[in-house]
Amino acid sequence: MSDPLRLGVSELRQAYRRRALSPVEVTRAYLDRIAARNDHLHAYIEVYAESALAQARASEHRLASGLPAGLLEGVPLALKDLLHIEGRRTTAGSTVFAGREPSPLTSTVAARLMGAGAVVLGKANLVEFAYGGWGTNQGMRSPVNPWDGAVERCVGGSSSGSGVAVSAGLAAGAIGTDTGGSVRIPSAFCGLTGLKTTQGRVSNFGVDLVSHTLDTVGPMAWTAEDAALLLQAMHGPDPHDPATLAQPPEDFLSALHEGIAGLRISVAPAGILGAVEPAIAQAVDEAVRVLLSLGCLRRDEAFASIDFVADQAETGVIISSEAYAEHGHLLEGSPPPGDAAARARLLGGAAIGAPRYAAALRERQRRIRDFARVFEHTDLLVLPTLPVTARPLAAIDESDLAPSRLTRFVGYHGLAAIALPCGLSPEGLPLSLQLVAPAFHEARLLRAGVAFQSATAFHRARPSSF
Repeated sequence: MSDPLRLGVSELRQAYRRRALSPVEVTRAYLDRIAARNDHLHAYIEVYAESALAQARASEHRLASGLPAGLLEGVPLALKDLLHIEGRRTTAGSTVFAGREPSPLTSTVAARLMGAGAVVLGKANLVEFAYGGWGTNQGMRSPVNPWDGAVERCVGGSSSGSGVAVSAGLAAGAIGTDTGGSVRIPSAFCGLTGLKTTQGRVSNFGVDLVSHTLDTVGPMAWTAEDAALLLQAMHGPDPHDPATLAQPPEDFLSALHEGIAGLRISVAPAGILGAVEPAIAQAVDEAVRVLLSLGCLRRDEAFASIDFVADQAETGVIISSEAYAEHGHLLEGSPPPGDAAARARLLGGAAIGAPRYAAALRERQRRIRDFARVFEHTDLLVLPTLPVTARPLAAIDESDLAPSRLTRFVGYHGLAAIALPCGLSPEGLPLSLQLVAPAFHEARLLRAGVAFQSATAFHRARPSSF
């Protein structure tokens, strides 16, 4: 097999089963590529070469000896550096934590992935304290989008390094977190499939949170099938996270290929989206035609009750308040230099008083109940993931909230969503379609993603530098 690094999670699993590839040779190939390219791309904060090879050898032994193999046996992954692993430092993308003691615990997500046989290549870079949509990080070096070899472009945040790791061929899949779009935004900028899970679907135990009200953990990969495999391995009730206990485990794999005929879709009208680049609007229109050709039924009245700008602003109140409460004390005195933009956003939470924060939480609960009625008339909302394509890093305006304008409403209303590649711009930059479903309907999103990707080839595109 000429280039195993072009394979996704599902394809690697198939190659291992056929004995066409071995976990050790694949892991070595990834580590070699990381060594060659990470200094430019800044995808990883730390690489675990020795332990990754040890995990790969253990996987190879299980596969060769006929022992029971895990769901992700031998699959090399990158984990956002918010997820704790015992004996490893967790930086949360901040220079403040550069000298942090190794963690005494392992996050539930990391434990479940490794328990399923995954090989952890290392910890992925991110926006400082996971607070930003463009993906920049002055303190830890901003990850670079691999889709443009001439201009250094943004990756999107906050799971920036996770997006680069997969799209540049430095991992087969990655794990990110999504508060207001932090899985979907970098997935969209990088041509990946990214799943925003419902809070309570995946445990937050052992994860450094920016917002305990909104944070979720989700997979980033080339395909919806890959994302389903990652979700299957890491979801489920966890006594360490009470929010997960009300939702039983689910089978996300058995119905993946059943099709989507009869699903009702509501397409966002252009008038409520604000400014959207023409190439994105055209690509989403074409994606809608694909969904209709697959048997979906169009029901467009659902978007009448959505105010993207208001939802974005209210989400900001909650994130700022909780981020400041969690991390504000770390920036007192004379902290080491870091990312000025992320720190300004975080410190802005100091100006939000307790009455305003409490009112925001009450209003959110009311609006979640009201918004649930939208799905009485539709099964999926359809809209762009982003209104813009990846911009040059040198031209980023950190006060511009464009990356999260069409994503924040999902977390605010307690929903689930998936970002799917749906084309390339005239400049060769990825374009992305967003599908949104009710809470805990990740299976519906994954099935729709598989159906869409079975009818299109956008998920097979790779950067020219791959």
